[in-house]
Amino acid sequence: MNILFPLVRAGSGSDIFTYNLVSGLNNLSVHADVQYLPGWTGYVPSLMGRICRPEGYDLIHSNTWNGYSFTKIKPTVVTAHSAVRLPELKKYQSISQRAFYRLVSKREASSLKTAEYVCCVSNFTARYLERMYGYSDSVIIYNGINTDTFCPVDKDEVPNHNDKNKKIKIFFSGNRRIMKGFDLIPKIMKELGDKYTLTIASGLRSQNKRTFQDNIIDLGCIRSDQIHRVYQDSDIFLFPTRLEGFGLSVAEAMACGKPVVTTDCSSLPELVIDGKGGFLCRMDDVKAYADAIRYIAEDENLRIRMGRFNRQRVLDMFTLEKMTENYIKVYNRII
Repeated sequence: MNILFPLVRAGSGSDIFTYNLVSGLNNLSVHADVQYLPGWTGYVPSLMGRICRPEGYDLIHSNTWNGYSFTKIKPTVVTAHSAVRLPELKKYQSISQRAFYRLVSKREASSLKTAEYVCCVSNFTARYLERMYGYSDSVIIYNGINTDTFCPVDKDEVPNHNDKNKKIKIFFSGNRRIMKGFDLIPKIMKELGDKYTLTIASGLRSQNKRTFQDNIIDLGCIRSDQIHRVYQDSDIFLFPTRLEGFGLSVAEAMACGKPVVTTDCSSLPELVIDGKGGFLCRMDDVKAYADAIRYIAEDENLRIRMGRFNRQRVLDMFTLEKMTENYIKVYNRII
């Protein structure tokens, strides 16, 4: 079995999904390659099928935004990663984003009609396809985490763990977009005060470091083979997002045994069990996020219990091996 993944780098979770799945397939002796396409083809995806070199491959795996470009040249599996066209999210999008997403919507509709199989990274994403396009035949396959890399560390390996005066370390990892709730972070940290510090890593999109208030540290863009260390060094993961197709950074934090404070929206209730692995807060409610962080921070035993719960939940539901095996089952229905 030989699988081709054409990819236009987007600097998003869909890139990480591709890298992870290709690695997982090759680990299970399924030959898989990434074929990088020029960035400009993202605006004219109809040309992707002409540029792509599919010789020697049995099928193509792409996303729902671009998949229709390949369905005439090879059997194609597409994965839906997001739900950007929900009307209630327009107020968080720029005019240019809305215009681009309208274009994306037409592409996505074509992919749903022509792909051999449509996969979704969450039940929420599947419901989105049904709501927007009337498509109800999705195969739901949760994203998977490399649990050998993203794993808890012994307390003794964490610097200054026994320092009674140390500040609670909060971590945010993601692109600096309003959709991710990035605009809420300074407000939340102002509410929390100087007993807490928050570290920001800006995801795959290279962005210049910014200066915030004293209790926020901006690391900029962190290498993918290093970011697990920042998760491990934190006490609580904060993610005040307004939309997630899955929530890869949340799952990474859970795999590292960290409690999560995030939003009660989109796919996140499928990952975080409220009160057991962290807290799901009302969207845009700065005080609710801050109160949830304080509640977890004040009880170290609670942090430990929540972290262990999250680690086990990832091992049960969101491993790289489980995701890879489920995609192989889909491929076997075609080949």
